Amino acid sequence: MTGCGSECPAVFVVDSQAALPPLPPRPGRKQAQRGRSPAQTMLFLLVAVALCCVAVEACFIYRLYATQQNANQNHEGPRTEARKGGPEKDGDIIPKTRQHTVMKPAKPLAHLTAGSERPDSKGVMRWATSDPEVHDIEYREGALVISREGFYYVYSKLCFSLDRDMFDYTVMKNSSRYMGDPIELLRYRVYEFKPTKKGSQGSGYLGGVFHLLKDDALFVQLRNRTALRLQNAADNFFGMFML
Repeated sequence: MTGCGSECPAVFVVDSQAALPPLPPRPGRKQAQRGRSPAQTMLFLLVAVALCCVAVEACFIYRLYATQQNANQNHEGPRTEARKGGPEKDGDIIPKTRQHTVMKPAKPLAHLTAGSERPDSKGVMRWATSDPEVHDIEYREGALVISREGFYYVYSKLCFSLDRDMFDYTVMKNSSRYMGDPIELLRYRVYEFKPTKKGSQGSGYLGGVFHLLKDDALFVQLRNRTALRLQNAADNFFGMFML
């Protein structure tokens, strides 16, 4: 190194094993990393899941609609000719008619209305038998015969003309325990009524609770048969029901 003086060049040693210094990050990438947070990531995931659910639901709705359309076509197809009035074939689908069930009462009851027949010579009312409402009670020659012992509410109503001087009717009972005359249970009696005009009519209602035995027979009896009005069946009725 002697003799070079100040003009000798400087000597630099380069180490090939040394690591390179890190490069500075790009401005755009650094800002992107700073701007994305865990909340945004979770929001993106929720939106993606919601979109998947909507797509699955749409598929199910489409399949259900297609199934219903096929079922309607298969059901209406064979009945087309029959609906038009054509002959039905063995393969046609015939809808089943629903049978209406009639509910039967749990306890005995009866309700009778008067027909066109007037009382007999003894004044015993005769009731219509075309469609009587009688359950677990027997109707026999104008009387209701008890089949089950118990307490019954007995009622009756008769319509009469006010052109007469009197109207009197009763609900009577025949019992196997009494060998004498029928027993009077209920009575309706009216005297000396003054009608407002000719052809006027009135009505008398009776009702009461009685303990009746098996085979007891109840009937309605009236004294003046000619005063009875039979224009409307609903004006005159007789019945009972078990309590």
